[in-house]
Amino acid sequence: MVRTYMLNTLYQEMRGRLKDEGIDTPDLDARVLLKSVLGITDADLITGADKEVSESESQTIESFVQRRLAGEPVSRILGRREFWGLDFKITPAVLDPRPDTEVIIEVALKRFKDDPPQNILDLGTGSGCILIALLHEFPKARGVGVDISPEALNVAQENAQAHGVFDRIQFIESSWAEGIDDSFDLIVSNPPYITNQSIANLDAEVRKFDPILALEGGKTGLQAYEYIFKGLNALLNEGGTALFEIGFDQQNDVVRLAEESGLSVIAVYRDSAGNPRVVEISSGDK
Repeated sequence: MVRTYMLNTLYQEMRGRLKDEGIDTPDLDARVLLKSVLGITDADLITGADKEVSESESQTIESFVQRRLAGEPVSRILGRREFWGLDFKITPAVLDPRPDTEVIIEVALKRFKDDPPQNILDLGTGSGCILIALLHEFPKARGVGVDISPEALNVAQENAQAHGVFDRIQFIESSWAEGIDDSFDLIVSNPPYITNQSIANLDAEVRKFDPILALEGGKTGLQAYEYIFKGLNALLNEGGTALFEIGFDQQNDVVRLAEESGLSVIAVYRDSAGNPRVVEISSGDK
């Protein structure tokens, strides 16, 4: 039988259990899970120490704790992840958005500060977080979100509706840009770039819970870039920009592939850890 708890007692016990099992952020994880189940705020955790947690709430919390102790990320447990200050639904069909990917949004805002893009293409849209964040920042732009996974596209559509941009996005089920006839001011992508042999060495939270389709980039990790770059010139409007996320050790290889494809590499931008994270590319002959 699951016991009922006073809020503070439950909070302290959760923190202790998570810490004892080596969870990196036991206090944060306990707070996020409690707030989600109980519908409370951080202030309530301080002022509501005498609040009683019901048996059904305790059962739900306990199930969440067990999943966290088994290595499942909090975002996967809750099915939500914040990206660029927006709340996104995630499912096993889509990649869990990471803060490093926000570098794409930062670069796009600087690049188009004085002349916002009119149309945006997101290759491998997944949850739609990049495209939706960009449309949130560029309210007059329209977008196309492409993904090979129909399950991922369903998630992206739900997120687009939730954030009020659904009427400005066309979602297409396709392998990268196959069948895309338009050209765009801005193209963005966070393609799979992990080498096949490196998948087994990824952190368990990534390896077990992110879709392999969104991770595995072939033998060299460059498979998606090689394919996309071949047709990128035709997809970019004159003066347009493409922004690609890359792995921390892929700068030289991706730059080389872009140049071999007749593209111009404008710059490489680093993430908060100082690692190369986003390559900015323009068309080579327009």
